Amino acid sequence: MEDIENWQALYRELAQVVGPAATKKLWAYFGGSQVSFPKRLADPQREAVVIRQEYAAGMRVAQLARRHNYSSRTIRRILAQSSA
Repeated sequence: MEDIENWQALYRELAQVVGPAATKKLWAYFGGSQVSFPKRLADPQREAVVIRQEYAAGMRVAQLARRHNYSSRTIRRILAQSSA
């Protein structure tokens, strides 16, 4: 089935993003499975380590919040966890 116009909508959309060959690989590997992609690419625990290191190096909370796309409140929570 080479004509992507005959593919299901999800696979057509995926093919537009990653290409037909990559779509076929994903289909072959994950076909029949439910796959959920977390909103964030980075692992939260590893990102927290980076945030703590950047804070220790002198970055301010507001800068960290913008850089990591978190609220200032979340950055302060992450920093507080390091001292717990």
